[in-house]
Amino acid sequence: MNLCYIEKSFKYLNLLKMFVKSTVNIKAIKCIEDLKSEDLLIISNEYANYEQLVKDSPNILIWENIYRQFYNYSINRYMSNYDFYHLKYSLKKAIKPDIESIVVGSSYALFGVEESILNSPCVNLALASQDIYYATLIGQYVINKNKNIKKVFIGTGYYYFYSDLSLTQGSEIMRIADIYYPIFGDRHNCKDLPKSQNTILNEDEIFNIEKIVDIFCNELFEEVKGKYFTDARDRFKLRMVFRGTWDQKWFELDDILQEESAYERVKSHNKAIMYLDSYKENINILNSFVSFCNKRKVKVYMMAFPSTRFYKKYLLKDYKESYMSALNSIDGDIQFIDFNDLDIFDDKDFVDMDHLDKSGAIKISEFINNLNL
Repeated sequence: MNLCYIEKSFKYLNLLKMFVKSTVNIKAIKCIEDLKSEDLLIISNEYANYEQLVKDSPNILIWENIYRQFYNYSINRYMSNYDFYHLKYSLKKAIKPDIESIVVGSSYALFGVEESILNSPCVNLALASQDIYYATLIGQYVINKNKNIKKVFIGTGYYYFYSDLSLTQGSEIMRIADIYYPIFGDRHNCKDLPKSQNTILNEDEIFNIEKIVDIFCNELFEEVKGKYFTDARDRFKLRMVFRGTWDQKWFELDDILQEESAYERVKSHNKAIMYLDSYKENINILNSFVSFCNKRKVKVYMMAFPSTRFYKKYLLKDYKESYMSALNSIDGDIQFIDFNDLDIFDDKDFVDMDHLDKSGAIKISEFINNLNL
């Protein structure tokens, strides 16, 4: 079968070649009469009498309809697995030679760093629930690809050393199935990884769906300049809500609602203290990563992000002690920045009980700049 187009009347040949599978032969014809019954014809809706042609022949495709169909499909794929596409294209950005710094780590770093205002060119690769294993896996990947990386910032909370994404369940373990396994092929400690539904694409005999989706999704990423937070997905819309209403900002909640919200959030974090095996393994993972970075003259900065007063009230005090013990056991050169020690944040800088809003992220980023690292 040939996919035909009419010479001199079809303006989208280069894009068509990108869309079509390599097994499909694209053939030029001079006029509609040259079309064979077993072949397909693709035309633009700018072609004269195209509507009548479609009615008269079942083997005619309209380019604009095809384009719109795949564009809408790609948007749906992008939004349904947002973190996968964001990380995929952010990694491509991070390995470009003009990038000198990267941020990895949990949602604290995702919410808490405005990389666009940092002194050195930086890409924020942090995501929700990103543990030490995947943070350092990302770090090693980028450093191996980009010899100009000079600094790695790891964004954490005090309980971070007890986290292992691969031993979670439900929506958390799906973050490996949907994001990290498709990119790195690495499931860490997960024995039985659920199958991702978000990475399954439609099949087509003619068009290369995977390539088309990649083209459109990359364009979507570039349109927002690689930013994770956009007008459609800002920090406020992605915050944690336990009490109050969806339209209330954190600082608008009264003390009772703030305290109840913080308590509910901290309960899940405090349970992690029992995962001593993960704590020990994560120390070894970080130790290996620091050694890897030191050999390549890449500086490593461990950052503990701030939280609100009620969150601090209920978080186990043992966490900070064990956190510092873990850092002190690292053999190589690693610097520590504890933003909890700073008296520069108020409730308006937080979007919820333990994530910064944009104003707080700007304060963090400006503080990093002032350190002249």
